[in-house]
Amino acid sequence: METQHWQSPARSEYQWMAEKKENLIWDEYQIRPGIKLAVQNVPPLGTPLCFDYETSNPPIQFLYCLSGSTRIRIVHNDGTKVSGRIASKQYSISYVPDTRGTCVTEAGCPLRSIALLIAPNTLHQLTRQTEASSAEQVRNLVAEMTKAFFYREFTLPLPLEITVRQILDCPMLNRGLKKVFLEYKAMELFYNQLSLLDLSGEECKKIAAFELEAVQRVHDLLMRDLASPPSLLCLAKKVGLTHTRLNKLFRLVHHDTVFGVLRTRRLECAKKMLEDTRKSVSEVAYECGFATPSHLSRAFLDQYGIQPKRYQTELNSAETAV
Repeated sequence: METQHWQSPARSEYQWMAEKKENLIWDEYQIRPGIKLAVQNVPPLGTPLCFDYETSNPPIQFLYCLSGSTRIRIVHNDGTKVSGRIASKQYSISYVPDTRGTCVTEAGCPLRSIALLIAPNTLHQLTRQTEASSAEQVRNLVAEMTKAFFYREFTLPLPLEITVRQILDCPMLNRGLKKVFLEYKAMELFYNQLSLLDLSGEECKKIAAFELEAVQRVHDLLMRDLASPPSLLCLAKKVGLTHTRLNKLFRLVHHDTVFGVLRTRRLECAKKMLEDTRKSVSEVAYECGFATPSHLSRAFLDQYGIQPKRYQTELNSAETAV
C-alpha cells in the first residue's frame, strides 16, 4: 500500500498544527488567547499518510484519540529520541520544542481526535487560578516540559472521553452557538484534565497487564448490549476477577464503577438517538437500557442539565430555523 508523504518546514507556536490540519483535515478554533482547539473527524484514509515536521516554540499539546491510529517519532536537537503510538481510547501530553519528527497516520479507520493546544505562559496563568493541589501538579508538569522536550501517553479515562465525544458530536448548527459550545467544552476538558492530575499515579502502576486487558474486555462486553448487559458478578467471572477488584480497576482506569460507566454510555446512546432519530423519549429510554422513561429523564437532566424531551424539541427547532 502506497504511503502519502509530506514534509513541513520549520514552524513555531501553533503553525505546525495548522500544517497538519491541511493534510489530515483538522478544523481549528481559537478558544482564548493562547488556547486553540483542533478537531479531526473524518472518514478512513485510503492510504497511510506520513508527514515530517520541525518545531521551535510549539504549544503544550493534549491530544485525545477516540478512533484511528498515529505512530510518532521525535528527535530532539540533543539527539534524544522518543517514539510512540496514539490509538483509540488513548491520549498524550507533549511539549516538543527544538525537535523534528515524523507522524504516520494509518489507513482504514475513521479519524476522530481532538487536540487542546495551550501556550506555556497561558498554562502558567491558568494554573494560578486553580486549587492548590491541581496547581502544584500542573506547575510541576509545566516545569518538566519547559526544561526539555516532553512526550507521554496515557489510557483515556472516562471523564475526558465523555467531553471529547461531546466535542466531536457537537450538534450545534448555528455557527455562533457552535463557537460558544466548543469554548465551554474545551475549558471543561482542561478542567477535567487538571482534576485527573491530582490523582496519585502509584496505584495505577500496580495494575497488572492482564488486569488492564480485563477492564477493556468488560468495557467491550458492556458496549455490545447496553440494554441487557451481564451482571457484575458474571462480568467479573468472565475475566477471572472478583467483582470488588473489577470495580476498583474501573475506578482507577475509567474513574467510575462498572455500572457507573454503563450509565454514562446509556446516556450517550440516548443523547445520540434523540439527535439522530424521530423516536419518542419512551422508545429511546427502553432501547438504551433505562427501566422507565422517567428514569432516563432524571438521569439525562442530571448529566446534561435539560430534560430529554426539551432537548429534542429545541434541537429540532434549531434545525428548522436553519
